[in-house]
Amino acid sequence: MRTVLLRGALAGASAGLLTSLFHLLLTEPVLDRAIALEGAGDGPVSRETQKYLGGPAGLVLFGIAVGLLFALTYRVLPSTATAWRKAVGLALGSWLVIALIPQLRYPANPPGVGDPDSITTRTSSYLLTYALGLVVVCGGYAALRALHRRGWSEPARQVLVVAGALVVVGVAYALLPDSGDAVEAPATVVWDFRIRTLAGLTLFFAALGAAFGGLTLRSERRRPRTDADERVPVLR
Repeated sequence: MRTVLLRGALAGASAGLLTSLFHLLLTEPVLDRAIALEGAGDGPVSRETQKYLGGPAGLVLFGIAVGLLFALTYRVLPSTATAWRKAVGLALGSWLVIALIPQLRYPANPPGVGDPDSITTRTSSYLLTYALGLVVVCGGYAALRALHRRGWSEPARQVLVVAGALVVVGVAYALLPDSGDAVEAPATVVWDFRIRTLAGLTLFFAALGAAFGGLTLRSERRRPRTDADERVPVLR
């Protein structure tokens, strides 16, 4: 278990560092434009410190935390897939829960956009999208395994599960409240920020899955397959 957790922390830190470089090069200029439009001065921490120290350090720490949770989930998740497919599949599921499903319903806004009085409502609504994503991904995974046990072909069960997930997400989106925020900033600034935010999350989970899967394959080549640290319980 310790080896798996260490692998997750290393993969998460690497993904966080890579994502911080992405945001430093592509997202920070958009943030600077948004802050300039807001007309806010420097706060207790200067923009330079936030940009070159706070942001990267925060993303690396975030990556380590997510990597540890990723490794723990990988360790206990029942699956007959190869190590690489399992890691990539888990990263895809995590991306759906944390990035795609919430961001499609409530896209991120740059600083200074939105009504400060609606923060509580927005936070509650955003947490609901996390719960929605978790239910959809876990339910979809359980459905895939159940259909597999019943002898359904891989294309048939994948099409059925994806179609069901789209219906559930669509209905939930319709029931969730709107953010209610008037976006007065230029559309180019807002959408540049939203696209880069989603792209950064996509990069993070792609890097996390690839790094963890690669490290796991490397470990399997160096150890016997019967090593207890690499065993994963399988539910049939």
